[in-house]
Parts: sequence; structure tokens; C-alpha cells
Amino acid sequence: MIRSRRIAVLPAASAFLSLVFGGCGRERAAPVGPSAPDTVAPMAPDTVVASIRITPSERTIGFLGTRFNTGAAALAADGTTLYRSNRDPGRFAWSSSAPEIASVSGDSILSTGGSTRTVTGSSDGTATITATSQGVTGSMTVTVRELARLAWSVPLEWSFPDAVAPILIGAGVAIGTDGTIYVGWNDSPAQTSHWYALSPQGGILWTVDLPGLTKWGMPAIEADGTLYFGASIGSAGSLVAVDPGGSIRWILDGLDRTSSSPALAPDGTIHVAAGRHVYAIDPQGEIRWTYEISAGTFLSSPAVASDGTIYVGGDDHALHAINRDGSPRWQFETGNLIRAPPSIGPDGAIYVPSDDGRLYAVDPDGSERWSVVVSRPPPGYEGSRASVSSPPSIGPDGAIYVLGRGLFAINPDGSIRWHFDSSTSGFRTTPLLGADGTVYLGSGVTVTALDPQGRHLWDYQPGTDALSGVYVLASPAIGADGTIIATSVSHTDGGTIHGIVETESANGGYAGSPWPTQRGDRDNSGRAGG
Repeated sequence: MIRSRRIAVLPAASAFLSLVFGGCGRERAAPVGPSAPDTVAPMAPDTVVASIRITPSERTIGFLGTRFNTGAAALAADGTTLYRSNRDPGRFAWSSSAPEIASVSGDSILSTGGSTRTVTGSSDGTATITATSQGVTGSMTVTVRELARLAWSVPLEWSFPDAVAPILIGAGVAIGTDGTIYVGWNDSPAQTSHWYALSPQGGILWTVDLPGLTKWGMPAIEADGTLYFGASIGSAGSLVAVDPGGSIRWILDGLDRTSSSPALAPDGTIHVAAGRHVYAIDPQGEIRWTYEISAGTFLSSPAVASDGTIYVGGDDHALHAINRDGSPRWQFETGNLIRAPPSIGPDGAIYVPSDDGRLYAVDPDGSERWSVVVSRPPPGYEGSRASVSSPPSIGPDGAIYVLGRGLFAINPDGSIRWHFDSSTSGFRTTPLLGADGTVYLGSGVTVTALDPQGRHLWDYQPGTDALSGVYVLASPAIGADGTIIATSVSHTDGGTIHGIVETESANGGYAGSPWPTQRGDRDNSGRAGG
């Protein structure tokens, strides 16, 4: 039986955590001259080396301390590769013209058995990295310019020091209208979620423990500051309302299991997709209506159009359009699962990613406007699923940004504007758009910023490299003061919240974009028009 229980719970005592100011007190290396090339033992040449190619040939670093891997190949006159540094590192000598700006370090061992060189950008300027073999030299230009720095970081307290961390920071953070930052993590063994409220400067305001796992869901924040969370324990789900001070206001039990984010209709109705149902719930915690499908499960979070229509997708390969009274309007079929929430454009178009590898544009009447392939299985896995689980974002000019096999910027007519090659497919994360056109990605081991043309601006790496075990799993957000808020998780140290300040960009927050992030606005309302 579904029941609403009101409980009065005092906010959990605010945890006392130290702030880590990682970007304010940086030490820089004293200026020195060009580094001496490595000593290379003479070797009998396979044949005459005509040129040395370094990959990449140039690189810009916008965040001091950023590291990237590089390698070199020795080429014959006809362009044939004679040998490579990753397999024969001893045949190459490496050096930097300005190691105080960009240094090149010793070979790092790869999982494939080879090795690679690491370049680190330390201070503003330009350096030339060279690789020499058999008297022939190739070069790479590295330009270092501080475009962003770490202003603060906050570790999230957890209590599993002797075990692999059962911690999962979900789809990202929510930002309240007053600038409060909300972020949480899941304690799977205890079947609880721990949520923090932080000031715009990273100070902890309060914490609250919620019954159930919020999984990949984020809270939706109403205009009065109330936060609504979807949570699950086993096969049962609930909706939890938390007031702006951190007290649990009420819990609605008896829903299906859910791992999605709620969506808020213009009239204040909260919509939750869970199991085979979509629930419409009033602000007092009472169910208004329930929509049910006969087979399958809803996988995506719902999105609400300005006229109150609810859109949600599932493992029945269909996008469901539901009228504001809970009656069905239409269904749109795709070629596979729909995991990611749909996004709604200013003209009412619904943008739907599918595990068939396509992004679909659907008109409000349920007809297909266009579709475009944004993901294919990698070579050798042609029979596997081409998953697209990244919710799209929509820019001020109507361009759609989605992570498939890399990041795609797609024009409103469905043509591809540009493609940024990235190894990440963005599982449940989405590109974040600044009003100045900057695009921010959080996935893998970095937070990345691109300019409006898809050119790389800067990377922030919470860990030292891919082997450090520190991962960025969630979408970044823009704080009230323009700070980029990112999250990372480590299997040994738990989760951390990072505040990144840009030195030149004025990202403009979320202003001017109809759907700048996966839930449509800063409050994660999942509603067109904010």
C-alpha cells in the first residue's frame, strides 16, 4: 500500500571537513635552461631514419599541472614506420627547451606492455619537446597558459577505510537559486544516501542521510527551496521531500524501484518514473495519478514540456508522451533502449538518445524530424550495442550537444557541426553549456573545457593519471558565481567536490541556453522553460 509519512527530523550535524585549497598556493619551478637530452646507447640502425614524428605535434595546456602522454615514431623516407618509442623506448632521447614551462619525464609502463612519455605543463609560456633517434630529431610545441585553476576542494566523509569504497556520486550536483550546492553519495551496504549542502565557496552547511539509494538521480529543486529525491531500497522506491534547511519533510513510500531524477511541472506536480509506472505527486506527498505500461521498465528520468506533457523512455525502446492528466498521448519507437532523459528545445522538439547509436529529434506530435548516428560499436564489436546514454544539451542558437563516440555538436537541422574525439561515451553524463559558448565535459579521469568551435581549452585531472584510480563520473555544474563544480571518486579515498575558477572566461552561468544541462536548468527541474 502506498502511504505518505510525515516525519520531523532534525538536520544531521554538519560534518567538519577541511577545505583543500589546491590552486591558490602553487609552487613553480625556478627557471632553468634547456634540459639535456637523454643518453641513448648506440644501436645498429634498421635502415636510414628520415624523420621523427611526435604525437601530438602540438598541444595547449590551460590548467597548470596538467599531464598528457606522448610518443614518437622513426620513419623511413617513404613514410614507413621503422620503430616506435612505446615499443623501443631506448632508441629515443627526449628533451625540453624549457622544462620550467613543460617538462618531459621518463617512460610510463602501459597495460599493453609498452611505455610512453609524460609531458607536464608547469608555468605560462611555450616549450619545444624533442625526440631524437640516430641523429634525427622531431619536435612538438607545447603552449602553457593558465586558463583555469583549482580554487577549493572538499572531501566527502565516508567510513569504509579498509574496503573498496561503496561510494557512487550520481549524475552530478544540483545548484539552488541561492547558490547552494547539493551533492550526495550512496552507501550500498547500508542502503542509504548521504547528501551535503555546501556554500558557493565550498563550506559545508548541513548533511542529511536519506533512506534508500538515490543512484544516478539528482534532486529537483522547487522555487521555495524544497528538494525532491527519488530513492530505492531493494525493489521498493520512494519520493523524499527535504526542506532547504536539511530536514526531511515527508517520505512517500510504496513506489516502484527508481534510480532517476524527479521532474517538476509548472503547477508544482512532481513526476517520478519508477519501474513500470510514472507517478504524478502533489507537493504534500499525495499521488494524483499513475501511468502504467504493460511490459518493460522506464529507464530515463522524465522531462516536462511547457504545456505540461511528460516525456519518458524505457527498455521497451519507446519514448512515451503522457498528457498532464496521466492519459497516453503517443509513443515513438527507436531501435533500442532509451536510458538517457530526453531534452526539450525552445520550439518543443524532443531530443532522444537511444542505444541504437542515434540521436532522434521528435516533433511534439510524435513524428520524427530527423535522426543522426552519434555512436557505433568499436571495430571488432560490430554486433554489440552502440549505447548513447548521455542526455543532450541545447545551446542558445539551437545546437544540440551529445556524447556518443566522442562529443557531437549538431545543428538544428540534424547536420553535424563538429565532433570532438574523446574516448569517453559519457555514461549518464551530459555536456554543460556556458552562456559564452564554452562546453564542459566531466568523464573518465578529467574535466574538459572546449570553446564554441570544439577546440580544446583546458583539462583538470583530479588524480595524477589514469592509473591513480580517481575518476570523474558525473556532469559538472556552474555555480552561482561562475565556478565550475565537479566531482570525483576514488576507490580508496571516497568522493571529492572541486571548485574550478576560470581566469579569462566569463561563462555567464546558465543564462541564454534553453537546455544547458541534463535536467534543463540549474535547479534540475527537468522542465522546459525553467
